[in-house]
Amino acid sequence: MRAHPLLKTVLALWTGALFALTVHAQQPATYPSKPVHITVANTPGSSPDVLARYLAQRLSEQWKQPVVVDNRAGAAGILAADGLAKAPADGYSLLVGADGPITILPNIQARLPYDARRDLVPVVSLGQIDFVLVANPKTGFRTVADFVRAAKASPGRINYASAGNGSPQQLSMELLKQKAGIYVTHIPYRDGPLGMQDVIAGQVDVMFIAVGPALPHIRSGRLVALGASGEKRHALLPEVPTVAETYAGYRSGTWFGLFAPARTPQPVLDAIAAEAGRIVQAPTARAELAAQGIEATGFPQRQFQRQVSAEYERYAQIVKAVGIKAE
Repeated sequence: MRAHPLLKTVLALWTGALFALTVHAQQPATYPSKPVHITVANTPGSSPDVLARYLAQRLSEQWKQPVVVDNRAGAAGILAADGLAKAPADGYSLLVGADGPITILPNIQARLPYDARRDLVPVVSLGQIDFVLVANPKTGFRTVADFVRAAKASPGRINYASAGNGSPQQLSMELLKQKAGIYVTHIPYRDGPLGMQDVIAGQVDVMFIAVGPALPHIRSGRLVALGASGEKRHALLPEVPTVAETYAGYRSGTWFGLFAPARTPQPVLDAIAAEAGRIVQAPTARAELAAQGIEATGFPQRQFQRQVSAEYERYAQIVKAVGIKAE
């Protein structure tokens, strides 16, 4: 039975209208139409906080909407990551996430309140940093060799701070402990800068910390830089040898990127990634962030997703080799 020509025309128009409405509903034509909140799993003044606030200011200017940075430090990033996992998947809740709660802790703790690979989606990479091993001047340490020699002479007497159990700072020291064959006592803090303050005060002996927050204290003499964690000497500390100059093959650091709740509409993710990537890849951004010890990246979503997946597997191997367990 042949359909009446008029009926066919009506059906075609109806189908076309329905398709247009569906496409329009999927497109972030009005995104953002209200304030966007970016959570940082670190305290103010930390490298991810500096990066988040730099990005938020410029996103706000571009989007003509407030972009608010919320600091939620503690538990090595678990609180912040879990908060994002439970947030509405609409693009208005984002996280400046790092390897700690995303790729390290899932390999250490069996029962996290979130599943990083199921509940969170990588949106765009933002930057990466190297650490520097610093010591309180009263320790007398001036080089990595000084530190290792003292640790071997008195196993367990020397202590080190980190940004929490499973943080990249802890993993950096555990890698050095393995390479040097030493034992030093771990003292976890809610955040790296908090631990650094106790190193400055002499309550803790050493720690790995991001170059940016440590730099003014190194220059003032309140901290002594023993070694940089990168493959080559850091541009802001060219006089400081790398740890690898003493222990070949050593390399540590951390990366940061924007994450959103799973099931956030892809067009919204694309809009966020495009704008954030453009901002951090601009020459002025690269220069300003480099002065803070941050290497801007801005890798697009697919590339960032591959990076996060590869980092998950890499840390699985490192955690097994080093023998880190939940504390």
